Amino acid sequence: MGKSKLARREAIRGFLFIAPAFIMLFAFIMFPIIRGFGFSFTDYNLLKSWDRNIIGFVNYTKALSDPDFYQVLGNVVKFAFGVTIVSVILSMAIALLLNSVTKCKNIIRSLVFMPWVLPEVVVGSIWRWILNGDKGLLNSILADRLQIMDSYIQWFSAGFALLSVGVVYVWRTYPFVTIMLSAGLSSIDREIYEAADIDGCGKVQRFWYITLPQLKYVLTICSLMALIWSMNGFGILNILTAGGPGLSSTTLPILIYKTAFQKFRFGLAATYSVIQFAIIMVFSIIYLKITKAAGED
Repeated sequence: MGKSKLARREAIRGFLFIAPAFIMLFAFIMFPIIRGFGFSFTDYNLLKSWDRNIIGFVNYTKALSDPDFYQVLGNVVKFAFGVTIVSVILSMAIALLLNSVTKCKNIIRSLVFMPWVLPEVVVGSIWRWILNGDKGLLNSILADRLQIMDSYIQWFSAGFALLSVGVVYVWRTYPFVTIMLSAGLSSIDREIYEAADIDGCGKVQRFWYITLPQLKYVLTICSLMALIWSMNGFGILNILTAGGPGLSSTTLPILIYKTAFQKFRFGLAATYSVIQFAIIMVFSIIYLKITKAAGED
């Protein structure tokens, strides 16, 4: 009986220690998620907050039957997968170069990592100046200095906006992926490469049959993380184009922001958020399964 009371007392004490963390978790994460799900089934409009009605799946029907919504989803697919693929390929090339550097490796790594530590406001402002269609640095170099072009290119026009933003997000994303891949390359046993050299393997064969298989886990994790980050990208994109012109560079976070804080239709914005949440959850589950499998191995 004494042991039972002691065990109960210890359990209560342990619960009291973790209770503040649970309260914070519920208040700032779980409650907003539950509240957002609830809003998605209402016609909640901030300008008519006193008149809120439950309308069931009307918002979902409206969203899934809207051609503009599918254009936005198409932008998300092109943007997120494009940024991820280019970032991983570029990062792999840079990581291989970094791995071959023998002098000042830490300094070079710090310089490579610099774009990742800059605030999004700074990154957006710098690239908005670089890609400005009238007085931008890139147009000045290509048209005025090198005279490659006869006229300036409007990098944020409908035809180039998504591509331009994608380039900026690649510049922002590649440092983290590079450092991860560089760490993965450093962990590969050098004896494997020595054995491959003895067998007469060339650089391409070494990369294809040794480096890539050894980096499979790191590559998968980096790709999934880059994909999720790109899908959630908002700050830089909002500074550069705000989703325009029209819907040419609008992604789900931009659509949610405009629907909620420009049109004040919180119910429909919550619906878009739930759809994005479901998409992100699919990739998050894949990520968790991969990391769990790696931990068990």
